[in-house]
Amino acid sequence: MSLSKKEISILIEIIYSIVFALIFLPYFYENQEKNLILMDGFIEKIIQIIVCTVIYFSITYSVLEVTFKKKETRDERDDMINSKSYKLGYLLYELSLFIFIGYVCSKFQNKELLNLTGNHELYNSFQLTDGGIVFFILVLLAFISVIKSLYQFYLYRTV
Repeated sequence: MSLSKKEISILIEIIYSIVFALIFLPYFYENQEKNLILMDGFIEKIIQIIVCTVIYFSITYSVLEVTFKKKETRDERDDMINSKSYKLGYLLYELSLFIFIGYVCSKFQNKELLNLTGNHELYNSFQLTDGGIVFFILVLLAFISVIKSLYQFYLYRTV
């Protein structure tokens, strides 16, 4: 099975999204009940993410360019595949926006239900934090990125 330069580029994106989810998301999962100010090492983690991203893409795309020195032509097929995959990604982003809004509204509604039941201990502990929002958004973004790239890879292999 021979892969083109574009297909390998898509695989690089998929691998990065999966590795990002496996390495960095556990930190945000563990700290999702804290505010961003109270997260231990939040700034350091953001710097790690940026540095790792720059290093990963610099190395992988440099190796890709050295390996495939020949420039591939771009035609209508590439434009069609890109537009289809980005359309799917955009639709998934819109869907995730509704999921996020529903998540926030359900948190507020559940908190008010706990208030009405008179359970003040649970009411005070049931909160929507910055860390929880950041974790939820990162999970959605990683998931959407993987799905969009997999669909793009599928289209390059089949169309």
